[in-house]
Amino acid sequence: RMTGFGDFLEWRTLRFVEPLPKIRVCRLCGVVANVVRLLPCTHVLCEACESQAIDAGSQCPIEGASFLGEDVQTLPFAMRDLGERQVRCFNCTGDNQGCTFTGKLTELEEHFVGNCLHGWVLCSKCEGQVFRKDILRHYQKCKGVGLGSGYKSADGRVSFDTTEAGRLAAALRDIREGLKEAVLSDPTGDAKIAVLQHKANTLASFLDALDPLLSPTDTTLHRTSWRTNDSGTATIMKFHGVEGMRKASESLLTLEQPRRLQGYTFTVSCKFERSWNKAGSVTLMFTLCVGDKDDFVEWPFTKQLKLRIAHVRKDANDIQVPIKATRDSEGDCFKRPEPDVPQKAILTEKVSWKLIEKNELVYDDCLFVAVAFE
Repeated sequence: RMTGFGDFLEWRTLRFVEPLPKIRVCRLCGVVANVVRLLPCTHVLCEACESQAIDAGSQCPIEGASFLGEDVQTLPFAMRDLGERQVRCFNCTGDNQGCTFTGKLTELEEHFVGNCLHGWVLCSKCEGQVFRKDILRHYQKCKGVGLGSGYKSADGRVSFDTTEAGRLAAALRDIREGLKEAVLSDPTGDAKIAVLQHKANTLASFLDALDPLLSPTDTTLHRTSWRTNDSGTATIMKFHGVEGMRKASESLLTLEQPRRLQGYTFTVSCKFERSWNKAGSVTLMFTLCVGDKDDFVEWPFTKQLKLRIAHVRKDANDIQVPIKATRDSEGDCFKRPEPDVPQKAILTEKVSWKLIEKNELVYDDCLFVAVAFE
């Protein structure tokens, strides 16, 4: 996996034609980072793993040799050096069925985004996985009926026969059983959950179509990017009552119930600060909570947390909100929560209310906040 080389490569798994030198790969977690640390014992760690090793007593996690900070060398890995290396497409499967692209890393984004048709898509009839390049031929021959088809009558209502009802029930059973299998101890859990997310989203769209009272605008409110996160590591939260909060003396808008993502239970709050008797800025507060999966996840919390205030339809209007806390300076924020013990919140930088208004991020008296773990 890659980190520190830009958004396109962030936390993706790359397949290099030739193996990278060992000095470029973290010996502990296998990540290729833009900066690594060379210990006196010659083992290489990424900065995150080095930080954990320091917290554990400044000993090499591989062989146990002690080290001092001044003896550790910093080795940057410039993108210009990495970019010359030959890589394969993300859609290369290794079985002569996937993409056969091989080229410089600097050429990969243009190929993958603009030219590659070997990514998997789902047929809207049978929901089977098909290469994007083959979808037209497959669709023309496909005899399946997708969940989203349905049949609308003159009054706009949707009806379906017993076969459709059976398919709907089967889809619900698949999701239920799949969630049982995608337990946190399963190393393939993330991939399974991503597939289940797609099934759930398809089913949700079908159920939306069945509701004659649902406003047409409501069905397009949430962006596709909120519903189909490939890694299954993101969620969106809705904070209602923004206008009243801006005018009230109470400055905190909090979720009614905690959320859970990748086994971690948490809550998020929006803290409003006033300036000259009106809203001046907003700070997001992320707080880990006690949850029923705490025994199955890693502590302290080491996921890369990303928060953004999101526009309901336009990606470009989103505001990525930087996190202020670090594991070194605010370690209590990342520790395992304890019952009846207040947990310290992870705070973000302040976001100007003028910027929120400029980006049109308040919709129907609501703010939408996206949370992602990477």
